[in-house]
Amino acid sequence: MKKNPLISIIIVNWNGKKWLRKCLDSLVAQTYKQVEILLVDNASTDDSVVFVKKRYPKVRIITNTKNSGFATGNNIGINRAKGSYILLLNNDTWVKKDFVQKLKDFYTSHDYAVISP
Repeated sequence: MKKNPLISIIIVNWNGKKWLRKCLDSLVAQTYKQVEILLVDNASTDDSVVFVKKRYPKVRIITNTKNSGFATGNNIGINRAKGSYILLLNNDTWVKKDFVQKLKDFYTSHDYAVISP
C-alpha cells in the first residue's frame, strides 16, 4: 500500500445546503491532501448542487434524479470512488484539520478491516 493513498470522502446530500459550507470547508482544509470529495446529491431542490459547483470546483458531484435514500446514495458514491480507502460522512459533519490524517494513521497501524470515527 502506498504511503499516502487516495482517500475518497463520500457525502450524501438531500436539501442540506445549510450545512455544506461548514462541512466542505473543513474537508478542503485537511492536512492530508490525498483526498477526493464526492457529493452524492439525492435530487435536492435547495440549490445545493449549484452552491457546491460554484464554491468547491474540485468536489465531484453525482446528481441523482430522485431521492434514492442514504444507503443507496453511499453505495452510488462508493461505486464511483477512486480511492484506496472510503470515508463516509454526513453533510452536517465538520472535522478538525488533522481528522483524515489521524484516521488514516490509526487504520494503517492497526489490524482492523473497518473503523468508524
